[in-house]
Formats: sequence, C-alpha cells, structure tokens
Amino acid sequence: MKLLLCNVSWMKYYAGVTSDDTPRHGGEYVHQHGFGHEAINFKPHNGKVYGFVELRTGTINIKRLDPNAEKCAEDVLVAWRARSRRGSVIVGWYKHATVYSQLQQPIPGRSFQYRRRTISPWWIIKADHSDAFIVPPQYRFFGVPVSHKGFGSQTFVSFLDSGHDEVVSFKNKLLQYMNDAESGHYPSLRQGKKPLVDQVHKLKIERAAIDAASRYYGDQGYDVISVEREHVGYDLEARYKSDTLLIEVKGTNHRADHATVNLSPNEYRKSKSRTRQYRICIVTNALSVGQVNDFLWDPEEGVWRDENTGKRLSVEEATSANMTIQ
Repeated sequence: MKLLLCNVSWMKYYAGVTSDDTPRHGGEYVHQHGFGHEAINFKPHNGKVYGFVELRTGTINIKRLDPNAEKCAEDVLVAWRARSRRGSVIVGWYKHATVYSQLQQPIPGRSFQYRRRTISPWWIIKADHSDAFIVPPQYRFFGVPVSHKGFGSQTFVSFLDSGHDEVVSFKNKLLQYMNDAESGHYPSLRQGKKPLVDQVHKLKIERAAIDAASRYYGDQGYDVISVEREHVGYDLEARYKSDTLLIEVKGTNHRADHATVNLSPNEYRKSKSRTRQYRICIVTNALSVGQVNDFLWDPEEGVWRDENTGKRLSVEEATSANMTIQ
C-alpha cells in the first residue's frame, strides 16, 4: 500500500478562508500571510480536489511511493494531519490520489478570497472529489505520534514505510478508522475506563434530547409515543387527528451554530423515502436549555429547513449522513 502523510494547518472545512474558518497552527508562512495554499484542499473543482503541502526541499520523493514513478505516483492513499489542542490529528484523506514530485501551477478558476485578494493556490496532489473525505472538526481525535521514530517529526511529509512495530500498528488502525469514519462512526481510541464515562454522558444527552423533543411536540397538541426500540428509522411518532409525524431525534451538548449530527443508514433512508412526514429534530445544549431545532423537508428548495429560525441543514452524504446547522 502506498501511503503518504502530509502536514497542513488546522482548518474546519478547507474550503476557503472565512471569518469562521481561519488557518491555525500552520507555521511561519501562515503566520506571515494569514493563509496557506492548503486553504481549499477539500473544495472540489470540476470534480477534483487538489492538495497542497509545504515542502522543505520543494519536492516529494515519489520514488519512495513507486520506484518506477517519473513525474508522479498513482493510486496513493494520502492522509492529511494538522496540529490541534489534542496534538497532531488526522483531518481527512484522499484515496487513489496522484502525487507529483514537483509543485504544480495554479489552475485557472480555482481560487479563494483573502482580504479582497484572489489567491490561486499551488498544488502537488490531486484526487477525485468522490475519493476525498474530511473529518468533521469535533470528531478529529485520531492522533499521530509525530515525535516517534518513523513518523517524520522533522518533515512536512512522511511515507510511513519503516517496518517499525509502532508504524505498522498505526497504519492498520488508521485504515480501520477511515473505514469507520466513512460509515459515519467515530470510535474513540482511548483505553481504560474513559469510554464508559463517555458512553454514560452520551446516553444522558440522548435521553435529554428525547425528553425535550417529546415536550416540544406535546406542547403543540400532538400525542407522542416512543418507537426507539423498534428500530424503524426514527425515534418518535407524533399524532394529531389524521396527521402523523415521524421524528428522528438527535442530541448534542453543543450550540446550534454549526452543530453536526449523524444519521444511521436506516435513519437516512427513511428520511429520504418519507420526506412529507419525516422530521429531523436536533436538540442543542441538550443538558442545559435543550433548544429544539425542528427541521422539515422544503421541496421547493430541496433542503431541510427549520421554519422557526430559518436555519437549514447542510448534508454530507456518505453511507450515513453528517448534517450541520447553518
């Protein structure tokens, strides 16, 4: 397996520099200029994504990926890492990528705005947009032990090609993490008693969300019953006269601004097949105020919208779906 680990600055979405998404922990260049050329590493352009990584020598030794490569190495798994409060973590990846030995010229039309300037970034890696995956910021906890032997602590790229036991184990865990994340699952890598504490906390949030949603619909005159244990693709049924709503409830202890939740494959299939009846009820600040965000399908605009606030859901389809309040 050809694997390349690339270091970039921390951003939420890598889709351009905005007031809500500025690069951090990016080294001297980002500190001086306020941006890095990786700022749109995950923004699609004509069906492709183009990645930039800072290089000390200006080149990537692609012979370590493919001894027969000349200008580029094909079918490479590129993992992007960035420094965070948790240390160095994986923020996303490209599968089946093409890695060039030299930086490539900016592509016409591929740019972003920064302080009224149009920035056309250089790049050195490309992949199909369908082969790119960005980890939602709140789930970026897969750590990279960059200071350990074999992980390229002094470089911006690492090939992870040593046979050291820790490196081999890391690669196996990374592949499993990628598969889980693409299915909408973000298992914690912590060991010992901590996951149990996290699970208890998660259950408290889920219970608080169900209670808040039940009160919300009950206050509107609906008779609310729980169908959580029946695994039908939603949690509650709310009935009023001849009207029946199918309500999937998601809870988070975060604020509504850009809160992200996950629908299981079954839940997401149900949401698409019965959009007239289906409601996605996201309860934010679940353990305190319990703010209910009630989303229903708007067929005219083709979005999930909360009629009370005007907010809508941004949907990232995978096997499941990540949904972000905007």
